[in-house]
Amino acid sequence: MQVMREPKSPRRWLLGALGVVVLPISSAWIGVGPSGAAEPDNAGQPVPFGAVASYGPDGALSLNAPDVGMASTPDGKGYWIVASDGGVFTFGDAAFHGSAGNIHLNAPIVGMAATPDGGGYWLVASDGGVFTFGDARYFGSTGAIHLNRPIVGMASTPDGGGYWLVASDGGIFNFGDAAFHGSLGATPLVAPIVGMAGTPTGGGYWLAASDGGVFTFGDAGFSGSMGGQSLSDPITAIAAPPQGGGYWLLPTLPAPTLSLGSSGAAVLALQQRLTALGYWVGTPNGTFGDSTQQAVYALQKAAGLTPDGVAGPATQAALTAGILPRARSTSGYEIEVNLSDDLVLFVSDGVVKYVLNTSTGGGYTYTDDGVTSVAETPQGVFETYRQVDGLVVDSLGALWRPKFFVGGFAIHGDSSVPPYPVSHGCVRVSDEAIDWIWASNLDPIGTTVWVYS
Repeated sequence: MQVMREPKSPRRWLLGALGVVVLPISSAWIGVGPSGAAEPDNAGQPVPFGAVASYGPDGALSLNAPDVGMASTPDGKGYWIVASDGGVFTFGDAAFHGSAGNIHLNAPIVGMAATPDGGGYWLVASDGGVFTFGDARYFGSTGAIHLNRPIVGMASTPDGGGYWLVASDGGIFNFGDAAFHGSLGATPLVAPIVGMAGTPTGGGYWLAASDGGVFTFGDAGFSGSMGGQSLSDPITAIAAPPQGGGYWLLPTLPAPTLSLGSSGAAVLALQQRLTALGYWVGTPNGTFGDSTQQAVYALQKAAGLTPDGVAGPATQAALTAGILPRARSTSGYEIEVNLSDDLVLFVSDGVVKYVLNTSTGGGYTYTDDGVTSVAETPQGVFETYRQVDGLVVDSLGALWRPKFFVGGFAIHGDSSVPPYPVSHGCVRVSDEAIDWIWASNLDPIGTTVWVYS
């Protein structure tokens, strides 16, 4: 097995980007398909479309981490399913060639593709790192490249001489002899892309969205979809047999409800997926602590859910859907404080890099030194002008390692950061989060801080 992350001349193509001549989408289908469109009886069982058959699991699939990818064997009489922890599971005539289940992963596994003879496969992580097994060859990755959105899937060419990677926004990266046939990189999507599969000729591919919608490019034909249905379990991958005739859509497994104090592989998978999106949890360690709860708060706020800090079905669905808050700034580096959602966004050229839960001004009145004021966070565009690397204590409380952006108002650490506004007007983040901000130099003197509602 080889683990390689060095970039090797990858090319990302976006519709209309930089004046590149692009190929049009041959068709984009999101309606209910003509056959095989019903949800499976067994959790995690692939849903067949066209002439493909089902090979299991016969009962509910039980995994330590969510299923995230799928690949067909050469004759279409079996398939592999991969989990986010790198575990690989075989069905039908699929043979086992190794897994990443015992490898330390910097980012969760999100997809897989098989070699033409079925003698190996590739696994890809959300940062674009590519892992090879069996006779799979390495042709490059995005592991050392900045991505606007995480990688969510991959597909291989018919001769095994290349592969495509796809990001959640539908952007395509091609390596080796993989040719570009179009993308969704500049197209507004109802639901994020979660996977891709290539056609038998290599002259096209399918992209699948989490709502079951299927998009076709090049010579890819449409065999059906689950778009337009209310899915209890979002789609997480698509796979197609090399001989053609249809494809499978893979529903994600119902995830266990996780909360403060939970531990184990499911928590580790949750932390890795949050991290891949930009919700800071610290170092994923499999223990649901305060930082993970803060990240869940942030995701829930961004998704319009009640922020209770519990990763239940609705929160897991938001995670699968890749929900992120939208930035208002479009150029340069800024810290945005969204008072409507009580979130802190670290934004570079309009792209949200990191998201933190915050608690801002609570709107109540208080009296300090005989002066009555309203607990409000000032709105406007400011700059970080002063910082204190330590504890600041005044009549209103304690501020850990504050970064002042206007007057006495600061982004600072606090031991109590509920998912609702309670501060006197400062922007509270957890003590662990402010330590990370300092260590990562995310808010140096002169940083633009834009506070808005």
